[in-house]
Amino acid sequence: MNQKSIELEAEELERLSVKLIQDKNWEALEKMLAPSCQFVSSQGACDKESAMQLMKEMHLGPVKFKDFKVTQAEDNLVVSFWIAALEYRDGKELSPEYSPRLSVWKRINHQWQCIAYADLITSK
Repeated sequence: MNQKSIELEAEELERLSVKLIQDKNWEALEKMLAPSCQFVSSQGACDKESAMQLMKEMHLGPVKFKDFKVTQAEDNLVVSFWIAALEYRDGKELSPEYSPRLSVWKRINHQWQCIAYADLITSK
């Protein structure tokens, strides 16, 4: 794959995962996450099961993306981007300003699965 198609594929993965959260399509989202996926946020690190629970409790409104950067390392995609969203967690509105994200996707059985995700949003 050339760099442009890799960048487009990575951006599509990120946009799809956000749409699945907005649509509350938990089954499809769970299939995009590797069993050993690790998440980190301002509340600390957690495993896939705990992250899924947090996402189910999140109320995610409209989302904007910018500044995607993608590198490929063998069968891994490293994706950084900025996202702005109206989001509530634990009854608190989080900052609607752009905040950075970082994800790592691995090709597993001909499918990209997220193996790591860093959510760097802060409380408002």
